[in-house]
Amino acid sequence: MKFYVVLLTLLVVAFFVTPSKKANSQFLSQYSHSEYIGKGTVLDSAKLRIVYSLDYMPDSLNPKQILKDRKILLIGDETNHFYSHYTYLGDSALTADSDKGKYAVALNFPADVQGEGGQIYTFHATKERTVIEPITGFSTYRYQEPIEKLQWQFSTDTCTILSYLCLKATTHFRGRDWEVWFTMEIPIDAGPWKLCGLPGLIMKASDSRGHYVYECIGIEKFVQKKEPIIMRKKNYTDCTRKDYMKAQKRFYDNHVDAFLAMGVHIILRDDNDKEIEALRSPNDRHKERGYLLMRSVNIKDRHKKIPYNPIELE
Repeated sequence: MKFYVVLLTLLVVAFFVTPSKKANSQFLSQYSHSEYIGKGTVLDSAKLRIVYSLDYMPDSLNPKQILKDRKILLIGDETNHFYSHYTYLGDSALTADSDKGKYAVALNFPADVQGEGGQIYTFHATKERTVIEPITGFSTYRYQEPIEKLQWQFSTDTCTILSYLCLKATTHFRGRDWEVWFTMEIPIDAGPWKLCGLPGLIMKASDSRGHYVYECIGIEKFVQKKEPIIMRKKNYTDCTRKDYMKAQKRFYDNHVDAFLAMGVHIILRDDNDKEIEALRSPNDRHKERGYLLMRSVNIKDRHKKIPYNPIELE
């Protein structure tokens, strides 16, 4: 996912809880997105914003490569929304530039900073989730699933995170063993990604191999101006979770054919950037917009698999 230039003007009236449980608006206000929601449906208003750091390993065969993200969890009375802050900035900027007819320019983030995953909406009343997952910027999938009841094992171990006393719990979920630390000082059943089912907010979560490590770095309680929880209007491919995981695997197994199926035309080039062959997509879905989507690929990578390490292994 590429990132695009965006001008941020962030004004939030709220009460902030930080490591010392005192106000720190300079840190947390940067994660507001209320000014850049674009077109969409307002599902709820958030009463809390939780900011998590995420360190993750995109390729399990390359353990030295660790990427970083910032995850936002908006908690409302009826709906929660979990998403990548960096991906959101890129998508918002792209949308804004496209609406103005401008060419989008990539943001200059450090090489180890990259948005991970899509968006998760949790609906408390129906105990269901809506998951929105992009596969590149050209195809976005959406599926619904019930919220599974996780089987937690509790420990007497404790630790302190942001000055909150936390308790330890472990579970197995979607192919990974998870260790989490939750605090009953914030008695809300919520946490990063799809982890939930505890009598307090999950402050830290890591799988047993250290491939995905979430840690809470800020908590904001809205008092006057609440953050809207928005589901953007977009052309999603509605499917099942199983269908999405198959599509994800197809992309990493053969990304060139996947791009062609998405309506992207491929130019195969050699090491000297000389064009060898042009592969035309049979799905020219962007033609009516007056432009073609093109992508250059080195001929040596025509059938190369892209290594990946999905958070869900089953």
